[in-house]
Amino acid sequence: MRPVEQTDFTPGGGNALQACIASIFELPLDATPNFLKSPDYLSALQEWLEPRGLTFLKLSLGGDRLEFPVQDCYCVAAGPSPRGAHRHAIVALAAGHTLKLAHDPYPAGGGLAGPAEWAGFFVSRNPAQ
Repeated sequence: MRPVEQTDFTPGGGNALQACIASIFELPLDATPNFLKSPDYLSALQEWLEPRGLTFLKLSLGGDRLEFPVQDCYCVAAGPSPRGAHRHAIVALAAGHTLKLAHDPYPAGGGLAGPAEWAGFFVSRNPAQ
């Protein structure tokens, strides 16, 4: 994971998710689409991941705890923003049942204003390969 900062701070439409994905994939920000600009950001993200042999598995959370353990991996976590009544995305390190802040793409950092509401994992479309 190589930290990338967001550059668009529009409440509810900025590019924190884009910066998180760029960070996890170690890509420049401009090489990663701002999926929130699409009418259906999840479909746009899945389409971008398909040629990479990956899919995005988005799991609802009841707090910062995963229902099943995972080996250490980076994921996107989203929850309340400390800067208003909208959501914010961060890069989290998932380990066991827990999520820990690994990178906040907001330049001043700080993470989420409360527990993550969902976590998104990049998983192989063909895990047997």
